[in-house]
Amino acid sequence: MGVRSRYGDRHSKRKQNIVLNSLIGIVLAVILVLVANIFFFGDSPEQTVSQDQQTAQSDTNEESNSSEDAVTSDEADSEDSESNNSKSADQDSTDEESAEEDKTKEENKDKEKEDKEDEQAEQKPGEPNLEGPWEPVGTSQSKSENHASSYDKGSVDWNEKLRAVESVTGFPPEDMVVHWLGGNGGPQKSKATVSQKGVNDTKYYVELEWVDEKGWKAVSATKK
Repeated sequence: MGVRSRYGDRHSKRKQNIVLNSLIGIVLAVILVLVANIFFFGDSPEQTVSQDQQTAQSDTNEESNSSEDAVTSDEADSEDSESNNSKSADQDSTDEESAEEDKTKEENKDKEKEDKEDEQAEQKPGEPNLEGPWEPVGTSQSKSENHASSYDKGSVDWNEKLRAVESVTGFPPEDMVVHWLGGNGGPQKSKATVSQKGVNDTKYYVELEWVDEKGWKAVSATKK
């Protein structure tokens, strides 16, 4: 009995040692596998795929944002350019209209001047011009608003009145018979009745008006 008991105990311990050694071997094998996965493979494939997808999505978002920013910037530049072009076009149009208006005014002035010159040229020496228009004949008197009309024969003011009458009748004062020259309803207005020497008895009635700094001018004329 004693020998069998000792043999049984020894056999039982050997089995236990085998089991423990097997368990320890399995644990070590699992640890080695885990360590190998960590060192050689890093993160798990699923995590790697997930991270790659996140990175790709981030890059796509950045490209999309960059593209949108570029489009917005291009649109803003386009709007600024169109606005500047529109302002420039408006300014050019305004300048052209202003230049055209100035040109038209100058042309009208030149035409009026030419018309007056033509009318004056049409009046031949000695030929009456009863229709007008008439211009002031000029003056050598003091250019002030205090002009005093004079009816003294041979005075400066008298002679300038006759020059204004000449612009109507067409004949000079030395060929003129002055029947009457006097006031006509105001200190700066006169009226003359004249005829031409040695021609006929035709009389001309001319109303005159003083223009400051420019002299006398005819304002109406008739003949009988």
